[in-house]
This record gives sequence, C-alpha cells and structure tokens, in this order.
Amino acid sequence: MSTSPSGWEGILDQGEEILWQGQPDDAIIWTDLISPQTFMGLFFCGFSAFWLTGVWAILGSMDQAGALGLMFLLFPIVGVIFFGTGLYMLGGRLFWDVYLRRHTWYTLTTEAAYIATAPLGKRRLKRYAYSEMSQLSLDDGQPGTIWFAEELRSYRSHSKSGRGRTRTARIPIGFRRIGDARAVYRLLRDHRDQSTSASAPTP
Repeated sequence: MSTSPSGWEGILDQGEEILWQGQPDDAIIWTDLISPQTFMGLFFCGFSAFWLTGVWAILGSMDQAGALGLMFLLFPIVGVIFFGTGLYMLGGRLFWDVYLRRHTWYTLTTEAAYIATAPLGKRRLKRYAYSEMSQLSLDDGQPGTIWFAEELRSYRSHSKSGRGRTRTARIPIGFRRIGDARAVYRLLRDHRDQSTSASAPTP
C-alpha cells in the first residue's frame, strides 16, 4: 500500500503520484484595465458622485422630519452602493484577482490536475482527470497559462422590455500565470496522451 504525501491522505488514488506543484504569479495585471468593465466603472463612479452631490444638496435645504425626510436619507445609501460597484469595476477587481491567486494552489499528478483554493478561509479542491481534457492549450509567456478544461456558468440578464433571460458562459479552467508553463504543459500533455491511448478501445 502506497503512502500519500502529507495533506493528501484520502484524496489521491492508489498509485497516484504528484508530478508538480506550484502557485500562480501574484503580480497585478495592469493590462486588465483595458476592458469594457473599466469604462463601466467610470460611468458608475461618475453617476454615483453626481447622485450623492444632488442628494446632499437636497438634504441640506429641507426639513428632514417625517416620512419624506426618512426616504431621502435612504438615497445616499443607494449612491454609496453604486460608487462601491464602480470602484470595483474600475480597479478593485484587479486587486481581488491578486488575492484569489495568492490563495490558489496547483497540483499535477499522474492521473489528474488539481486546483485548490481558499479565499476568505473557504477551502475547495477540484479535480480534473486527463480523460476530461478534450482541449489543451498553452498561452506562452513568463508567466504562462495552461488551459485544459471549461466550466459552464449560468446567469440572468434582462432585456429592455424587462423580460428575464438565462444565459450561459464558458469559463476556461487551467493553471494560470505559472513560471514554468512550458515544462508543466509537456508533462500534462504527455500524461493526457498516455491516458487517452490507454482508454482507447482495442480494434
């Protein structure tokens, strides 16, 4: 009976061995600012700043007693929520991405690829067997990224008529921004090909 490495007891299959482990680079990706989200963030921040300025001007010139005054006191809260959303879209998402990468760990074994995450103390481990990797690609660079799976995520959107519609987006999954991407890519490709050959039916 083989002994699993410390921390992997009860996770790895019999005979499964670790080939590589690493973490994504945690540098800020400033090029991500070139995105429609950045312009949406500018709009949200500008709109909420205009909103808050107008609300405070109204509150300063009226009697805040009664139900009407209470209603106007709620308006700044809406503005602050919009402003916070704008700040996140404008640049906060870059720092959140850094935080997520700092709490992400990658492992490649003879049987599968593993992605472990622990944002806000919530630990999660996902396994991607070689047999599930129908597409494999390398974004070469230093650091580089290896994509080997996709995840379908559904979300609700609304048309101008107010009707809700469910949309599905394909989210690429892989080892993001690792320093030795080429070497890991070769390891992953070779073991994926071996797994595919072994599972192919014999003519």
